[in-house]
Amino acid sequence: MSERLRLAAPCGLYCGVCSTFLEGICHGCGCQAEDCFAAEKHRVCVIYRCVLERGFQDCSSCDDFPCTELIQFAFDPIMRTHLLVLDNLVRRRKMGIEAWTKEQKTYWKNNQNKFDEWISFHQECKRKRRQIQEHR
Repeated sequence: MSERLRLAAPCGLYCGVCSTFLEGICHGCGCQAEDCFAAEKHRVCVIYRCVLERGFQDCSSCDDFPCTELIQFAFDPIMRTHLLVLDNLVRRRKMGIEAWTKEQKTYWKNNQNKFDEWISFHQECKRKRRQIQEHR
C-alpha cells in the first residue's frame, strides 16, 4: 500500500497531521502491522470495519454517505479535529485519494503555523478524552 493511501483514513481524516502518527505510535489507518496502534483502532472503529466489510477505500464510495456513524464521528464534541472529515471525503471523491493525500501533505508542509496549532489542538482533544474516560 502506498504511503499516500496509508495516510488517507477511511473516515476522511488525514493521518499525516495526527499527533499519534507523528509520535511514531501509529502508522496510519492503512497500516496492517499487528503491533501498530492502528491495529487496535481497526478492532474498535465502527467506521473502519464498515468500510472494510463493504470493500471500499473510504466512506465517500458508500451510497449511505454520510451515514449516522460518520456524522456522529464528524461532530464529536471532544475530538473537534474530526470536523473536516465530511468535506475531506467529498473532496477525495472528486479528485481521488492519491491526489487528495498529495494535496494535504503539501498544504500542511506550506502552513507550519497551522500545522503547529492543529497538533496542539489534537493533543488537547486526546487529553480531554482521557480525562472523561478516567472519571467514568
